[in-house]
Amino acid sequence: MVISMKRLTLTTLLICLILLPSHLLANPTPLIEGPRVVTIATDSWLGYTNRDGSGYYFDILKRVFPEKEWLLQIDIVPFSRVRYLVNHNRIDMALGFYSGDTTRALYSKNPVEVDSVDAAITPELAVIWKGAESLSQKKVQALLAYRYDEFISVPMYYEESSNLLEMLNRVNRGQVDAVLDYKPVMLTMVPKLNQPRQFVIIENVFRTEIYFVFSDNDRGAKLKRHFDRELKKLIDSGELDELFRHYVGPDAQRLDPGREQ
Repeated sequence: MVISMKRLTLTTLLICLILLPSHLLANPTPLIEGPRVVTIATDSWLGYTNRDGSGYYFDILKRVFPEKEWLLQIDIVPFSRVRYLVNHNRIDMALGFYSGDTTRALYSKNPVEVDSVDAAITPELAVIWKGAESLSQKKVQALLAYRYDEFISVPMYYEESSNLLEMLNRVNRGQVDAVLDYKPVMLTMVPKLNQPRQFVIIENVFRTEIYFVFSDNDRGAKLKRHFDRELKKLIDSGELDELFRHYVGPDAQRLDPGREQ
């Protein structure tokens, strides 16, 4: 009985194959493949990674990973979390890393820009300000995991915190000498200060090149090769510089003069 049922099943399958149109047998329908998924983590930076999906960094991603071929899953989280995720290969890619950063990751071949870090400083420090060296032996604060002390050569009493507004309140009260961050972001915090603004904002305290990074594994290496190739096309065509000026300003320079790519 079991043998008869097997024969019946085989016979039915053969009949079905015979009845199929010949063009379907000759040209089987390929499996539909969805877009390739890339997991990305970044902090939120005004004009670069805006929460509405706009920004210089996000526009780079859209051009390097076109929507029809790629699905970008982007998490906007504090930079300390970004570091953790890329360090432990929990994501494919992360944005906004300095050259020489100690995070375990694969760096893009070319930088996407030069970052300029600003400082909110006390009026007393502003009077004697002569550049980053004026931070020597001063109480300096910044957001968690930014590690600005690795890029400023003078010794500082350096601390990090997760609350930028509270840090600005401290420098406003004279409890710390300086807070390192970005002028546009710090200005948005001024209306929220506990007291009228006293601190002075100094621009371009230091500058360093910014890279996108990839997980230090085979998948990350493949994505890096694709990114490097596509970014070079944007550089050579001038489109990357146009994107940068669109978000930063018509006269803005993406890289320091004389920097070759």
